[in-house]
Amino acid sequence: MKPAAAARALVSAALVVVVPLASATTAATAAANPVISSVAPDPSVQRGADGAFHVHATSDDWGDGAGSRLIPHFRSFDLVEWEYVGDAFAARPAWAPPGSFLWAPDVHLTATGAVMYYTTGGAAPCIGRATAPSVDGPWTHDPAPIVCHGAPEPYQDLDPMDPEVVVTDAGPVMLMGNFEGIHAVPMNATGTALDGDPVLVAGTGVEAPAVVTREGRTHLFTSAGLCCDGEASQYRVLGGRADGLFGPYEDRTGRPLVQGPGEPLPGDVILRGDDDWVGPGHVDVATDDAGGDWMLYHAAPRGNAVLPGGVQRRYLMLDRLDWVGGWPVVGDGTPSEARPADPVVALPVRLTAVGEASLRPGDDGTAADDDDEVIDLSVRVASTGTAYSGEVRATITGPDKRRLALPIVTGTGELPAVPVSVGAGASVDRPLTLRPAAPLAPGRHELVISIGAADGGAAQELAVFGLEVAPDGTLSLGSGALGSAPIGSSGS
Repeated sequence: MKPAAAARALVSAALVVVVPLASATTAATAAANPVISSVAPDPSVQRGADGAFHVHATSDDWGDGAGSRLIPHFRSFDLVEWEYVGDAFAARPAWAPPGSFLWAPDVHLTATGAVMYYTTGGAAPCIGRATAPSVDGPWTHDPAPIVCHGAPEPYQDLDPMDPEVVVTDAGPVMLMGNFEGIHAVPMNATGTALDGDPVLVAGTGVEAPAVVTREGRTHLFTSAGLCCDGEASQYRVLGGRADGLFGPYEDRTGRPLVQGPGEPLPGDVILRGDDDWVGPGHVDVATDDAGGDWMLYHAAPRGNAVLPGGVQRRYLMLDRLDWVGGWPVVGDGTPSEARPADPVVALPVRLTAVGEASLRPGDDGTAADDDDEVIDLSVRVASTGTAYSGEVRATITGPDKRRLALPIVTGTGELPAVPVSVGAGASVDRPLTLRPAAPLAPGRHELVISIGAADGGAAQELAVFGLEVAPDGTLSLGSGALGSAPIGSSGS
């Protein structure tokens, strides 16, 4: 969420939620972590044809009554404010063992659509593959896994988890490993099978490989320690670099990432926990429109690291990744509380919350009752340079995970979208009244206001409200996306 949608205090008897004003600039005012306070571990980030950034994350039960998400999908236009789009999958692949779930997705966009690699299984994990016509799906599992634990030679030593596929001039290469050694393995030209001898690029004790090439060097990020050991988690990000994808990799002291017997774990510590955050790790990297790199990763709030159901509360975090002397540096090496600046993203318009939002009985000329309620709010539309005309729409996703369009109430009836225009360099506040089809069910809801070109054009910017509806029907503004809980809260 943007600063305007960060954690707030609640509700009066009139069901009013106060939302502070927020600025509307091409580089959003820097805000505190997290950027998604839903459980969104092991992120894979890509920028789609729609100009938005898309994150797919590990399956987990967010503790909100909706059950496990099967690879949740989030979308953002600025890397700071994210909406929950839905789950990539409705079911596990037919070949997966009963009761297994999907984790550590690795998503790629191609000329013909999108490809996802993921881990599934229990004692004998596998890496699977799925395809879709676009990053928005629908996704179809391949009929068989790419590789499983205990594969025949030359893959008998592979640790088939946490895939990271790198496309090279010679073809795709899959890196994989979950504490039993990171291997890089050539694939066939279509990326559907392994097709070459494995190369050990990092030793035992690390998982979640991520590769970034900068300034002629290949950098390998890994994560060490246990991700999900509650407050005791020592999960952290390590790094090393090489002259090529297959290594050999060394840290800045010259230690090889493939350590010898009895040697301590090598690798530069890029990111570690602190007094506020537990277990940062499993990273991916996105680049903004000014060429700046940003590390996306998960971490849990200290003092509230575990959901009541026992799941680690791994929120999505964002911090600037700098290159100093050819080596990666993230701030002071711990998650930031307030970034010095946010990513620079070229957007045609900015959309932020303004004023207050409220839930009230509807005014349709009949007796007001619980079956007729509307949401009042206002958004600010700001030009980023030139005049802009478009349409505003609204959607809401509730505890049932269904994403529904919300009609906008106007003087001439309920419309799916309303026009809005703003002059060059100007801004305008647009009040909105939204009518849910039925009373909002108790639980967490994510309300998204988006703006795009007229005549049903694709969204170009969005603002997200986290709404909490209590059993008695009162409304509060939560701290983030669907499934979120305010940092420091003991709730789920």
